[in-house]
This record gives sequence, C-alpha cells and structure tokens, in this order.
Amino acid sequence: MSTECDTTRRFRSANIHVYGRCNYCCEHCFDRCLTRSYMRPADWADILSFLREYGVEKINLAGGEPMMYPFLDQMCYLVKGMGFKLSIISNGSLMTEGWMERMEGVVDWIGLSVDSVDEEDEVLIGRGAGGHLENVVRVADMARRHGIRVKLNITVVRRSWMKDFGPLIERVGPDRVKCLRALTLRNANDDVPDTWSVTDEQFKDFRRRHEGVPGIVFEDNDDMVSSYVMFDPLGRWMVNSGYEKRFISFEVVRREGLDREVDVERYFGRNAVYDWRSWHP
Repeated sequence: MSTECDTTRRFRSANIHVYGRCNYCCEHCFDRCLTRSYMRPADWADILSFLREYGVEKINLAGGEPMMYPFLDQMCYLVKGMGFKLSIISNGSLMTEGWMERMEGVVDWIGLSVDSVDEEDEVLIGRGAGGHLENVVRVADMARRHGIRVKLNITVVRRSWMKDFGPLIERVGPDRVKCLRALTLRNANDDVPDTWSVTDEQFKDFRRRHEGVPGIVFEDNDDMVSSYVMFDPLGRWMVNSGYEKRFISFEVVRREGLDREVDVERYFGRNAVYDWRSWHP
C-alpha cells in the first residue's frame, strides 16, 4: 500500500458484520439476507491489520444482532487490543449488566436502534414483541454507568416519519443521534413488498422538525450508498454502490484499495467522522 497519498482524506471507520442472525425481524432491514455462517475472531486479524495500516481508527461491530455472535467478547478484546475505538451496533435486547461489566474499558460506544416512538409500531415493524423502547432507555442508562457512550440510530420509516422523536431522544440521552432514511437495496431487502420507505418530502419534513436536537445528523439514501466501508460475516467486502448489495473478496480490497467502491468524499460528507476519541461525562 502506498504511503504517499493524502492521509487526511482516508476512511476513519469501518463496519464489521460479525453475524447474520438476529432475534428481531425488522421489515426494512437490508442485512437480513446476510449469511448465517461466521468467522472466529482470529480469522479477522488480517482484515483488521489492513484497516489499521490504512488509517481506520474505529470499528463498528454489527449484525444481524452482534450480541448473538458466539465469540463477541473475544472479538471485542481483539479489536480493542489492536488499538481501535470500538462500537457495537445493537437492538440492545440481549445486553445485560454482566456483559457491560466485562466490556467496561473495552467498548467505547453502543449504538441502539429504533424506528418509532410507539411500541405498537415497533412490533408491526418486527422489532420485538413489545417493550423495545423502554429497554433502549434502560440499556442507555446502563451503558453510561459503565463509561460507554451512547448513539441512537433512528431509521425513518413510513409508520413513524410524522412523529416527534424529541421526548424519546431526551429520555435516552445519547451523545449522538443518527437519523437514516430507510434504504432499499437490490439483493438485500427487495425480496418483499416495500412497506417502509418514505418520500423525499417526508424525510425533509422529518429533518426540519428534528434538526435542532443536539448531536443529530441525517443520512438520506444518496448519502448512504457508496459511503460505508463494510465487511460481511465471511470477511467479504460488502458494497452498496448502485443501490445494490454486492460482495467482493478481501484480496481485491487488499490489492485495489477501499477507494475502488467507496467514495471518500461521500463518507466525509455524511459526517462519518466525529469526536469518538474521548469521553466527556
């Protein structure tokens, strides 16, 4: 890899989808078709070393539901031991006080996902059988007790784009709020009728009503495509350029670089880099 290129405009974070299974069945999820196979932590070492050499600072462990990955603790220790900041993207339903205690000083961020401010909506969407929102509030409080920062990921969907998320955000008290417009990708979540997507005007209206929330960022569909560095549970490069999910071998990444399929300007344009380095209580 050349060391002469501009290191200030490199990708600083990457998503590793360690496991394709999930205990929820969200209708809009574009990762629900991921393989149910997985690799052990040691098998990720080459990819993590490549990302570290490239300049990536933060690893987001995602799924499916990463808490179902059989080797999550070991993976967390590996990632942290290699010098990365570590984030877990989760629905929070399987997080316990005991797990938080083990991960204190290891996990830096937890991203918790919601789609609505009403439990009835969440059940219809497939996010559990009830009690999801209350659990998100509980897990956020638990994380802070263990020195872990909290991010709230809101997927803006047809059932809830018109609702006020302000009171829920205040209850969760996150350090960062990311609002993503539900995204449809070929070979990912286009296998069932589209019941979740919102129009341009609906997403703009949602943004207008929430843009005063501290620490909030918004990602429209065009912001998301070709702007994420992602790997699937088998270590394949997972790209979404052209609104289509495709998988490319890691050897291609190592040989041709991340810029082949991911646009660094789009990456920075969606506020992907923020203050994840330090904890401000």
